[in-house]
Amino acid sequence: MYTDNLKHSQLQPEAALHRFVVDAGDLFVLEIKHNQVIRIVDLEGNQAVDTIFYNAHDYSDRYSAQDTIREQGNIYLTTGTELISTEGRVLLTIVADTCGRHDTLGGACATESNMVRYSLDKGHMHE
Repeated sequence: MYTDNLKHSQLQPEAALHRFVVDAGDLFVLEIKHNQVIRIVDLEGNQAVDTIFYNAHDYSDRYSAQDTIREQGNIYLTTGTELISTEGRVLLTIVADTCGRHDTLGGACATESNMVRYSLDKGHMHE
């Protein structure tokens, strides 16, 4: 595990303005304003959050994995990573991370690829 960048948030979850639970396969949209913090939690384990970020004022300006990787010199995202847009803007910065390594190159999850990746008997977990 990549422990160098692990950092727990000092914010208290119970003080959050909002709390949303998004079921597997559902979509969710939220406008994040400047200096707001969002927290993404894997409630059941062994999950991935397929996420994309857009500039709220220009939807053609969205998260760019290629630009983020190039700017940080690393394919994995973790604490301190600035998520760069297609127009070169910083959309978000990861301020805490208890996982240590996030891959944005793999694309969205699918039952078939996850069964190959994790085991055929795990298929029910990825439907």
